Amino acid sequence: MFSKKMCRSIMLTTLFIVAAALPAFAAENNQQEPIIEVGATTMNAQEIFQMLMSSAGGNQMMAAMILSQSTVEERMEMVQQMADALVFAEAARTLGYERKPDVAFQIKWQTIQTLVGAYFEEVSSKWDFSVAAMRKYYNAHKDEFIQAPAARTRHILSQTQEESLNVAMKLLEKGDFAAVAMEYSRDPNSARNGGELGWVEKGMMVGPVEEAIETAVVGSVVGPVQSDFGWHLIKVEARRPEKQLSFEEAGDEVPQRMQRYYIDQEVRKLRKDFPVKIDEKALGNIGGIPAPSSSN
Repeated sequence: MFSKKMCRSIMLTTLFIVAAALPAFAAENNQQEPIIEVGATTMNAQEIFQMLMSSAGGNQMMAAMILSQSTVEERMEMVQQMADALVFAEAARTLGYERKPDVAFQIKWQTIQTLVGAYFEEVSSKWDFSVAAMRKYYNAHKDEFIQAPAARTRHILSQTQEESLNVAMKLLEKGDFAAVAMEYSRDPNSARNGGELGWVEKGMMVGPVEEAIETAVVGSVVGPVQSDFGWHLIKVEARRPEKQLSFEEAGDEVPQRMQRYYIDQEVRKLRKDFPVKIDEKALGNIGGIPAPSSSN
């Protein structure tokens, strides 16, 4: 019997053999002669290999390993499945399905997404995300890394004012806001966490709730407060002031903002070559649904 150590050795040897064969395999597959033909649709060797890669989660080495261990009969079985897909696609094309508005949109949008992905795969390889570059960006954009003042808040949502008052009585009896929230709150997202809303910054909540949070004394319960969602009992557990984050405290936000910066720069450059035109009048009535009047 093979030992685990021997099995690992064989597997590693196989991986190295497959890896060494990849350049030759890729060169061979540059030939464009079709292997599968179904009506006007064809697939060549490189496209079949890419399909195998897709089935293997995009793993080129795994796809090559599958091929290296597959007989012609086994490869035929795999290719027959691809051929069946082409048969269905060809039938749909013959019936004019690609001209159906919903299908045409899916084809159009998938093409756009594929092209965008290919473009950014190429251009992003030139973006600098070294520590030095990130520190340089941070120092030039410190105003982007300011932690806003916020209040750590919990709430209990009820459907009616009467229900909210009854829940307030439960709070007086039990004294445990989190436990009461888990049992009685109508907000399923926060109820499972004891009504926890996290650190709430200005602008994150609807008007009446935001006003209650701003005026609440830390540790006290405010409410019932009515909003479009129902009636709220609110507890502010702590407050934090505005703070300039250090480079270390900003963490992942630095590369995320750098990426956004690189994308914005790329868009500005490209818009000079590809001007954007938007029909604002038509935009105001998409699908026969008029846009609401401006609040200005």
